[in-house]
Amino acid sequence: MQKASLYERQGDRDSYFFRLSLILLPLLVFLSACASGNGIFAGGTWQSGGLQHQHIRTLTVDPNNAQNIYAGDAQNGVFLSMDAGMHWSQRGLGLPLPTAIHALDFDDAGKKLYAATDTGIFVSADAAQHWSAIGGLPVDSYTSLAFDLKSPYTIYAGAMHRGAFVSVNDGSSWSAAHGELPVGILINGLTFDSDQHQLWAATNMGVYRSSDAGTTRHALSNGLPASVVVNTVLPASISGGNQKLVFAGTSHGFFRSEDAGEHWSASQVSLSGTTVYAILIDFRKVNTIYVGIGLGALRSDDDGQYWGAVAGGLPKGQPVYALAMGSNGYNQLYAASNDVYLFPGNSSGFDPSQLLPLLLILAFFFALFRLSQRGRRSSQQMLKPERIGETETPKSHIPTRDTFMENMSEKTQNNNVRPVPQKPVLPANGDDSNAYREKDI
Repeated sequence: MQKASLYERQGDRDSYFFRLSLILLPLLVFLSACASGNGIFAGGTWQSGGLQHQHIRTLTVDPNNAQNIYAGDAQNGVFLSMDAGMHWSQRGLGLPLPTAIHALDFDDAGKKLYAATDTGIFVSADAAQHWSAIGGLPVDSYTSLAFDLKSPYTIYAGAMHRGAFVSVNDGSSWSAAHGELPVGILINGLTFDSDQHQLWAATNMGVYRSSDAGTTRHALSNGLPASVVVNTVLPASISGGNQKLVFAGTSHGFFRSEDAGEHWSASQVSLSGTTVYAILIDFRKVNTIYVGIGLGALRSDDDGQYWGAVAGGLPKGQPVYALAMGSNGYNQLYAASNDVYLFPGNSSGFDPSQLLPLLLILAFFFALFRLSQRGRRSSQQMLKPERIGETETPKSHIPTRDTFMENMSEKTQNNNVRPVPQKPVLPANGDDSNAYREKDI
């Protein structure tokens, strides 16, 4: 009964450790998942790309080589990195420097790079080494570019004060695309949805949409704050998301529309206290959205309802004006501020801090193993004497013949008793020839 009780206690102890592991393991995984990034192996921080003395306002990635990252500066033209943002070189031959680059974008084939600047639209066909001006446009500061992916020679350009323009012959000639826009409107951003064939405009007077190449415009500001400035507008369908879902970054935070812009509402976690300059949808997981705001960058994994920080490492108080995804496998996020910042903070997409949650889990199970082994050893020590008493008889306790005789001799001597010899038994006829002799006794 005692041995059974000991085994029961050992079983209870093992069961306790098992139940404890079932409770603590999910807790460790949950804490790991709540860290910067997403999941156990996510982590890292933002890292400077080495353009600390520049004022980067726009970013784009070569669609034919995601290692090539282009950055547009507020004064010094264009910078190119050919190693995913680790090193940069200035590319501005043909640009009238100093000039601000407000937008950079490739055509559908990825062969020509266009720049919207304070002095017009420029194009380069040799990786930004040489630039040439595109004629046919009025003098203005151009803020945005958009391309119809189903019509490779169609380009849209947004001007600060003169509305929008469209070219259907790769920029050789242009026509107005700002029908019915109010006087004094400023276009901050253009987006073309090739699937829906819709042109979206973010302006200082709200959101506008056109379904006929800009000939007519439809104002979509229901639910937006009065006097709001819209900096960017982005339909989710462009990255494969819901065709009715549209996002807007404004001077009063982030807004969503679930009916193609007819009605707008703020996200569950309000960003009304900051300006949203840029919106980026992760095309690999379309529910994940990044925004560049007046205080850095945020991430949402539920279509912009709730927000959290991406990671540490960005300078405090600096706005993020543009966001892009690039590098091998598009596993790196880029943020344009007074520099270009990379996340994760190295080109391989791995950071040693990512191992910390895994090491904690391994240490936890090692500690459980040691405690379990210690409990088993304690039980074995308690059971050992009992097993010996029940299953083994020491050889020293088994008397041999010699030992028995010695003990009998000692007892005889100790009692001073001598053995009494027996008389021989004689035959009945009196012949004692075969009688036992005394020496035989």
